[in-house]
Amino acid sequence: MAERVIVIGAGIVGIQSAHALARRGLCVTVVERAPAPAMLCSRANAGVVSIGHAEAWAGPDAPRTLLRAALGRDPGIKVSRWADPALIRWGLDFLRNCSAEAHDANSARLTRLCLYSRDRLPVVAQEAGLSDLLRHDGALYLLPDRAAVEAWQHAHSQTSETGMSLLSPSEIVTKDPALAPIAARFAGALFSPHDSVGDCHRFATGLGAHLGTLDHVDLRYETELDHIEREGGRIIGIRAGGERIAADHVILATGVETPKLTRPLGFVPRIYPVKGYSGSWRLRDPARAPTLPYLDEAARLAVSSYSGILRITAMAEFAGGDDSLPEARLSVLKDYVARHFADLVDLEDVTFWTGSRPTTPASAPYLGRVRRFGNLWINAGHGALGWTASAGSAELLAKAITREERDCRDVSAQARWLDPL
Repeated sequence: MAERVIVIGAGIVGIQSAHALARRGLCVTVVERAPAPAMLCSRANAGVVSIGHAEAWAGPDAPRTLLRAALGRDPGIKVSRWADPALIRWGLDFLRNCSAEAHDANSARLTRLCLYSRDRLPVVAQEAGLSDLLRHDGALYLLPDRAAVEAWQHAHSQTSETGMSLLSPSEIVTKDPALAPIAARFAGALFSPHDSVGDCHRFATGLGAHLGTLDHVDLRYETELDHIEREGGRIIGIRAGGERIAADHVILATGVETPKLTRPLGFVPRIYPVKGYSGSWRLRDPARAPTLPYLDEAARLAVSSYSGILRITAMAEFAGGDDSLPEARLSVLKDYVARHFADLVDLEDVTFWTGSRPTTPASAPYLGRVRRFGNLWINAGHGALGWTASAGSAELLAKAITREERDCRDVSAQARWLDPL
């Protein structure tokens, strides 16, 4: 009989985990409290598979950046709950990861994982019949001035495996003529050839539909996890929706909810909800929209187009899990679209979203087996790179569970309670 695996959580990370296991013939049960996949953090993110941002946030310059945020001088970072005890604990660990040595090690882990995942994503898409939801043409990182150009050149001097190249403003337009109206505002751009773009929510929904056709996969949406059952040093199953489900392995792909779920088991991952915002405007003429996604490094926001919409994503706000949509935050998105794309979109046909990105102090996710339990696994804490790293994280975890040789190693954040991959 095939081994039974329960995947808790059906965001993009969880649904990819279920697919990686199911394609190996394991019996997979997915438990998700929402009515469909990818309804929270994966619902309306930027959609950029962003190899160019596969760099640890914590580093020698990070304390200065946070100070600027505290003084209201950084457009991309907000802290609205300074007294949150969970933020204080997370922040202390973050500061411990700010040395140059820790930054380099964490960035290397992220780069390995994201490049591996980028190679896996087209394979998953082809197997599930979802290839038309993705474009693999690269992305632009628009730099506001010469100092930013020099800083990025220095930061990426040791990461040639990403294949990034520096473009002049005129070369930006050559890469994507739709950016001609704004290219002159920038000193240049980095072009990341390995980046992709696509609708994360539609992809997750399609992958869930594909899994639903398989006899050895049981998708249980609108099902609340009651508790995880353990016996000695093993997890024997869960109770969900009032029913007991036995398992040989359990995977926690539970994003920002992970610390709450694991506390009764005796460990608490350092995962903090970092809030992001997006607006999705209906395109009047999709043929005139930017074909390459881009990140405006001055405004600290991302722009992408797919599925007939223009999506603007912005901000990293430490708000303690608050899910409101303050007008002051939305105005940042509205103003940017009105300045740059007023003739391209219907300004009144817009949907706003907010979601909490599950962020670790090291930026790399927690990926591996929990030490005190022989069959409890974690795949959580991908921050803003969940879409980017989901396919690779799922593949590596599935290989570890099935005891296959892994072709990529040392990609997880480190923790005393974890045997990291």
